[in-house]
Amino acid sequence: MILGMEIAMLVIGFLALVRGKLTLSATKVVEGMPARLLGMLAMTPLPLALMAGIAIAVAQGPGDPEKFAEDNRWTLIAIEAGIVIGVAVLVFGIGSMIAVDPTRAEFRKRTWEEDSYDRPISDENERRPWER
Repeated sequence: MILGMEIAMLVIGFLALVRGKLTLSATKVVEGMPARLLGMLAMTPLPLALMAGIAIAVAQGPGDPEKFAEDNRWTLIAIEAGIVIGVAVLVFGIGSMIAVDPTRAEFRKRTWEEDSYDRPISDENERRPWER
């Protein structure tokens, strides 16, 4: 179950990172840089769990790795579950606080033609003082 949740978070994070859109529900959407940052955060449970497992193994000192895995099985499972659930709560908690309605998100999009930085300057009065 934990592995399935990790894979789901990895897929959600990758899609949010690539598309720039994180759909939380039918009425909540995060778009742009916040969605990409949340996507990066959603991809962190697997590396974090791996690093936590390595840190615990190093802290225990040298020994038999099979015996270590057997002795600390439930500890490692609890740490991994805590990391995955904690990151999921962070991603969807922060996402729900900054999400907007999908119709409002479409309204906020700017098109290439609307971008004021790319339109040609037609009047001398529109030029900045250092461009005159």
